Amino acid sequence: MPRNSSLRSSLSGRQVCIHGHFYQPPRENPWTGFIERQESAGDFHDWNERIAAECYVPNTEARIVGADGQVVKKVNNYSWISFNFGPTLMMWLEKSNPKAYEKIIAADRESSLRLKGHGNAIAQAFVHLILPLADPRDQKTVIHWGISDFKRRFGRGPEALWLPETACDDQTLKLLIDFKMKYAILAPSQAERIRKRGASSPWKDVSDGSIDPKQPYRWFDPSNDRRRFIDLFFYDGPISAAVSFEKLMADAKVCADRLVGAFGDLKKDGLVSIATDGELYGHHHKFAEMGLAYLVDQELPRRKIEAVNYGYFLSLHQPEWEVEIKAGPQGLGTSWSCSHGVGRWFLDCGCGSEGKSQKWRTPLRQALNVLKSRLDSLTERAGENLFKDVWVARDDYGEVVGGGAEDLPRSFIEENLSKNSLSDIKKARQIMEMQKFALYMFTSCGWFFSDIAGLEAAQNLKYARRAIELAREISDEDFEPEFLEILAQAPGNDPKFPDGKAVYAALRKS
Repeated sequence: MPRNSSLRSSLSGRQVCIHGHFYQPPRENPWTGFIERQESAGDFHDWNERIAAECYVPNTEARIVGADGQVVKKVNNYSWISFNFGPTLMMWLEKSNPKAYEKIIAADRESSLRLKGHGNAIAQAFVHLILPLADPRDQKTVIHWGISDFKRRFGRGPEALWLPETACDDQTLKLLIDFKMKYAILAPSQAERIRKRGASSPWKDVSDGSIDPKQPYRWFDPSNDRRRFIDLFFYDGPISAAVSFEKLMADAKVCADRLVGAFGDLKKDGLVSIATDGELYGHHHKFAEMGLAYLVDQELPRRKIEAVNYGYFLSLHQPEWEVEIKAGPQGLGTSWSCSHGVGRWFLDCGCGSEGKSQKWRTPLRQALNVLKSRLDSLTERAGENLFKDVWVARDDYGEVVGGGAEDLPRSFIEENLSKNSLSDIKKARQIMEMQKFALYMFTSCGWFFSDIAGLEAAQNLKYARRAIELAREISDEDFEPEFLEILAQAPGNDPKFPDGKAVYAALRKS
C-alpha cells in the first residue's frame, strides 16, 4: 500500500497524534512596523529570525540520515503532525520566509488528502491572550480574527482552535461552540470529572489528572441544552512532558516505544497524543526535528501505527464519555503552564519566577485593564456616528490586520462606515488601530517570565503606549497619567528599572 494512503485497513487500531503549538509573540515596533535588533538573539537580527532558522524552516525539510551520515530523505514534518501557528507569526513568515510559509500551507493540503478531508492545521486565537481573563467581547473578537485569518491562509474553515496556554473555562468552551468548532485540546490536569454518555451514569472524579487520554470526551453546555457541545482531547501528560523537558525525541525508537507502551492492553481503537510547544523541535532541542521526522516516517510505520490528527480520529470515533472541566481558582479557569489555574498572568504565583519577585504582575494587569476600559469608552464615543456598529467593525478589522493592508480596504469602508470622507476614513483607521494595540497589550508572554523589564513585558507596554498616543490623536483625552500611576506600583527586579513606570519611560518609538 502506498506510504501516503490512510492505511486504515492495515492499522493495528492504534493511532498517534503529535500536536505542535508554533507561536512567537508579535515583535514589531508599533510605530514603525519593523522588528528592532534584539541583542539577546545572538548572531540573528531578532528572535523570530533565530527560531525560524532553528525550527520553523528545518521542520519543512527535516533530514533523515543513513548509517553513513548521508541524508537519504527529507520530510515535511508539518504533513505528519497536528499543528497550529500563531496568526501574527504567520504574517511574519509570509513576508520573511515565503518558501517555508508555502510548505506549511502545502502540508495542510497534503494531510487533508491523506486523512479524508481532515487537515493537520487548526486555528489559534489571533492575539495570544488568556481568554478566561479577557472581556467577553474581546474573547469573541480574537477568536473571530483567528478563524478569519486561518480561512484566508489555508483556504478552508478550521475544525478547532488552539486556546492560548490551553487557558480555558466554561465560557471559553461556549464561545468555541458558538463558532462551530468541533473540538479543543486540553491538558489532563484540566478535567474535573467524567461519566459514560447518559444522564443516569455516575460521575467519576479525575481531578487528579487520571483521565484516560486515549479517547475523546464530549463537553455539554451547562445550560442543559444537549444540542450544544464540543468534543475535547486531553493529551498524554507524562509523555508530553518527557518530550518537552527530557529530550525524548532525541531517540525516535525510544520515543516510539514509549508511545506504543502508552496503549497498554487496550483492546479497542485508541489514540495516544502529545502536545508541546512546536519550538522544541529544533530550537529548544537541537536536531529534535530530525528525531520527529524519523519517528513519523520510519518508527511508527514499522509498528503499523499511523500518525493522524485529532479531526480524523474524531471522524472515526465519537466520544463514549462526557466530561466537565475544572473551574479553577476563583472560577477563572485553568491552563497547561500554571499549576495555579491562570495565576501566572495576574498573580505572584511562583510559576516562572526564576527566584525573582512577581509582585509586578497584578499591577501590570490592573493598569492595562483600566486603560482598556478607557480606550473602549473612547471607541464608543468617537465611533458612534462614524461606524454603523463599531464593535462589528472591529471584528471585521481582523481581515485588515491579517492581510497586512496599509489602508482601509474599500470593502471595509462600505460595509462598516456611515461616513466616508478622507478625514472620516483616517479617524476610523486610528480607532481600529487603537483597538488592535489595546488587544495586543494583553499578549500572554508579557506575564510569562520573571520580570516586568523583560523583552515580552516591555513589548506589551509599547502597545499600550501606542494605544494611548492614538487616543490623543482621536480626542483630547490623555490616559497616560492614570496608567503610569498604577504602573508605578509594579515593582521591578532590575535596579535600572525599579518599577513599571521606569520600564515604560525607557521605551523607544523607533
